[in-house]
Parts: sequence; C-alpha cells; structure tokens
Amino acid sequence: MSPHDEMDNELTPAERALFDALPREREPGRLLEERTVRALRERGLVHAPAAPATARRIRFPAAWVSGAIAAGIALFLGGLATGQYVASRNTTQLVTAMQQRDAQQAALMVQQTGTAYVQALSRLSQVSDTTRAGRQQGREVASSMLRAAADEVVRMNPNDPVASGILAAFDRAKTQAAPAQRDTAGKQSVVWF
Repeated sequence: MSPHDEMDNELTPAERALFDALPREREPGRLLEERTVRALRERGLVHAPAAPATARRIRFPAAWVSGAIAAGIALFLGGLATGQYVASRNTTQLVTAMQQRDAQQAALMVQQTGTAYVQALSRLSQVSDTTRAGRQQGREVASSMLRAAADEVVRMNPNDPVASGILAAFDRAKTQAAPAQRDTAGKQSVVWF
C-alpha cells in the first residue's frame, strides 16, 4: 500500500470526490514562461526567433536617403519655379489686356470729346444773335484747344504731318501777329476758357 492509499482511507467520500475533481496538471503562468525563456537565452541555449516576413524592417543606405531628400527638394523648387513662371505670364497678359482696354477707352473718350468740340463750334457759327465779342472769344478758345490737341498728337507721334502742319501754322500766325500786337499794345485782351 502506498502513502496515498492510506490517505485515501482517511478521507470521507465527500472529500474524496473533491480531491478527485482537482486537476492533475497545472498550467504555468505567462510570467513563469517568460522568465524561463529569458534565462535560457542568457545561457545561449535558446536563440531569438526570426521576425515574420510582414514585420521585417527595411533599412536604406544613407546615400539613398540623402538622394531621396535632394530629389524631393528639387521637385518642390521645380514646381515653385514653374508656378511663378505661369503666374507671371498670366499677369503680363492681364496687364497687356488692361492697357489695351484703357487705350480703347481713351480713344473712345477722344472721339466723343472731338465730336462735342466740333458740334459746339458748329452751334457757335450758327447762332445769329451772338455779338462780335462772343464770336471772337469762341474763335480764340477754339484755336487754343486746337493748338493744345495738336501739341498732344505731336507728343504721341512726332512725325504726324497734320499735327506738325497745324503747329507750324500757329507759329506763322504768331510771328505775323507780333507787329500788329505792338501797335495795339495799350489794349488788353481777355481770353475766356
């Protein structure tokens, strides 16, 4: 008889049932397993397992990393330069279009003003009740406006023959009128604008 059999005789049937219900093996805890594996690794009896293929770390040489950074910077600067070129080209086209539109508006304004100038002169010549002084004043204002307009045309286009001819005619009339003005030096003339 074994010592366990003697103990079995001392147990009551309820105690024996509880004793028989106990597991014959016991699972060691996770901590015990980790300590055992660590101790075996320290002694060189167990090697670390190879990492799975999905968790493998990829290492790049420093030259590759430097080249990738340089390529990224070059790509960024190239995009920046291209964007500035496109933007400046669009800005230049926009400014040119605005200048053309302003020139067209100025030309239209000159046309409207010129038409109004000619209509006003026509009305002045048709008015019969205008006094001689009124007509004289109208002619002087019309002449000074014509001279100012011819000056501006010559400034825009120095080779314009019509504007140059008008200015030359005004200069000739001024030199011819100079002796006559000396005779009437005592009189004052007023030019209304």
